[in-house]
Amino acid sequence: MKAKAKDFMTKKVVTIGRETSVKEIAHIFLTHTFDLLPVVDKKNNLLGVIAKKDLLSPFVPEYFDLLEDIGFISDFGSLETVPGAILENLLVAEDIMRESPVTVDEEASCFKALALMASHDIRHLPVVEKGKLMGIVSRTDILKVIFPP
Repeated sequence: MKAKAKDFMTKKVVTIGRETSVKEIAHIFLTHTFDLLPVVDKKNNLLGVIAKKDLLSPFVPEYFDLLEDIGFISDFGSLETVPGAILENLLVAEDIMRESPVTVDEEASCFKALALMASHDIRHLPVVEKGKLMGIVSRTDILKVIFPP
């Protein structure tokens, strides 16, 4: 089995531009089942990616990473009163995207894609040729190659 990314990737990918509002990004995630949005320029060059967790991260203070367990916190106080409406007017895709995401090219094998996902703890890989987004490989795509229906 020597399947290449171009053979099993999802080719019709929903993309956004760097100026897409967080409100629009949230709407896209809420109306689709995927977890990753590529951010591209007008020539379809990949600029970065946004996962659902990136969209939610502005709601979680960075210092929470320093705590081993937040179970002892019973009142999140002012954190719970920050409405999405405030952030939707302050942030755009460029503000929350992850630049330089892990990618593969169209000739990458199924197992190279799987190894990259495992080593970087990610669920999706943009497929890129000469900087241009060609598709996305997901864990589900790889499962279909390994265990054909």
